Amino acid sequence: MRKIIYKILILLSVIVSSGFSFSQVRCGTFDYENYLRQKNPDFGDALDKTRRESINANSINYKNDDETIYYIPVVFHLVWNTPDMNLDDSLFHSQIKTFNEAFNHNHKDTNKIRSIFKPVAGNARIIFYLAKKDPNGKPTTGINRVKTKKGDFGNNLYAETVKYSDEGGADAWDPEKYLNIWVCRFTYNGIMAVSAYAFPPVNAKYWSSSYYKDLELQGVVVNYPYVGVKNPNDVMQGSMREKTLIHEVGHYLGLRHIWADKNNCTGEDDGFKDTPLCSKQSTNCQANKNTCNEGSGDKPDMYENYMDYSAYPCTIMFTQEQIKQMRWNLLNLRPKVGSTKIDNSIPASESVYFYPNPASSQIKINVDKQGLYTIQLTDMLGQNIDKAIFNISESYQYKYNISDFSSGIYQIKILYGSKTVVNQKLFIQ
Repeated sequence: MRKIIYKILILLSVIVSSGFSFSQVRCGTFDYENYLRQKNPDFGDALDKTRRESINANSINYKNDDETIYYIPVVFHLVWNTPDMNLDDSLFHSQIKTFNEAFNHNHKDTNKIRSIFKPVAGNARIIFYLAKKDPNGKPTTGINRVKTKKGDFGNNLYAETVKYSDEGGADAWDPEKYLNIWVCRFTYNGIMAVSAYAFPPVNAKYWSSSYYKDLELQGVVVNYPYVGVKNPNDVMQGSMREKTLIHEVGHYLGLRHIWADKNNCTGEDDGFKDTPLCSKQSTNCQANKNTCNEGSGDKPDMYENYMDYSAYPCTIMFTQEQIKQMRWNLLNLRPKVGSTKIDNSIPASESVYFYPNPASSQIKINVDKQGLYTIQLTDMLGQNIDKAIFNISESYQYKYNISDFSSGIYQIKILYGSKTVVNQKLFIQ
């Protein structure tokens, strides 16, 4: 009975603190942090001290003219049970593209930022890419597919068991070298109340491994409908869509919600002067919303901010101070996950691949670069069967129709420009 009451209280805390309704699914990071505080009070003390230290140190030490670009390898652990959960690779590629547009502020709708906030919008100069090597040094697509017998990883609103293979999930890849994102289904009594949540950065002098031991928990967990552009499973009104994971990676890099989850205009703020004070989250692009009056120079609530709850397509910016904080945290609280270059030691042929093989009607070709590609298909005698040219600019995937070809073994060669990136056998059924 005590356990049931505790779960009900957790659900109520999400409804109250996150503005949850059954037509909206919200971030669970704040409530997840409270869950961790309840498990171990020392965790909360360490987290609070870490935040204060990082904000203070950032304001003193950060160099505004630092143009260094940092690269973060990402692994998506897709833990699926039913076909609808087994997301197409193109959704992960489109999510990476959305990450990079958001964190580098080069998406097409930057002009929609209200003029009062355009001067504080910024470029984080952080680039994400699908990991090219697994922890054993072998080539990977950065998408780790794990079929599980568990149809729902929900547990107190969260899905911590998805982070362990012996619980039906997937073990983390070294969190000091990869951004781990677990994709699964997790609900509370069948209700998908939380879209995603992140583990905050805690690697500071106040942190002790005795507070919360499992490094393997570091990363983001997301419900499968909220990955990628135009995910067919996302039918929820008020969804943040592909912006959901941008919001969570902001948490992963140490940002708080812009209203600091306090629901009033006094007390602790999110720590940044260029995000106007607000008392609660936004849920839409309400231009005249102003929940806190700060007197001279007062500004409306910044619904454009990725760390708000505004539904798609409202959120379109990080502020310069938020960016400074993320970069400082990346260097000091997650110092090994980012580097100044992409690891390109895997041959190009491993970065482009097709599936399925064998195939009957169509293969999907996934690539990691935009540009012009050529397919050359020959039979086993070397006779030309087909040639196709395609240009990649958006989805990072091309669908090649093979339904007109007879069953048999073929040789497929894929060229990027004049460079061969795939040269292998294709089995057509």
